[in-house]
Amino acid sequence: MIQRVRTNLIDTVAVTGDKIAVNSVRGNNIVAGTITGNLIALQTITGDDIATGTITGNLIANNAVSGNNIVSLPEIFDDALLFGGM
Repeated sequence: MIQRVRTNLIDTVAVTGDKIAVNSVRGNNIVAGTITGNLIALQTITGDDIATGTITGNLIANNAVSGNNIVSLPEIFDDALLFGGM
């Protein structure tokens, strides 16, 4: 008989990232709507973590991205000049 671990038996801080095997959690294992922006720490997901073509317009909710979430051109150019680019 298969024994399952129930969530009420797992201590609140028992499961941490270092205890989860690489590639063991995939999209088909995540219930829709369980991961929201407030559950993702700032700067944990970068462009390097997102495969090309995985985020398309139909996957972004209306009003999910606002001007406050987008770096403006002056900031891009200021950083580029600061670090010797462009």
